[in-house]
Amino acid sequence: MFGDIISMLFALVGTACIIVLTYFASKWYARKMGPIAGGRHIKVIDRLVVSKTGSILIIDIGGRQYMVGISDQNVQILMELEETIPLPMNNGAGGDGLKGLINGDSYKSVFDAIKKRRGVD
Repeated sequence: MFGDIISMLFALVGTACIIVLTYFASKWYARKMGPIAGGRHIKVIDRLVVSKTGSILIIDIGGRQYMVGISDQNVQILMELEETIPLPMNNGAGGDGLKGLINGDSYKSVFDAIKKRRGVD
């Protein structure tokens, strides 16, 4: 009996260690690949999916903003925007990581949106 408890405790500690190591490895990888994947001079400001394979993006390249149409076969600049749209404050792909999931306000807003969609008060 005591051996079973010790075995389960080791399994729990091992699982927790793997989760923590995976978290730190992903943070390290995101920091290492962030400038390559995110782009230093090109920022995606907004994206609208218009079909299964097509999207419209607003991108900022060196302070100039463009509306771009993207599909499986084509990428085309639709127009240059005369009035610029302010850049979002949080451009990171990972956001705040676990802080964003644990934050009570954001969790409450997601929960309220789900309830509203289902029609539950």
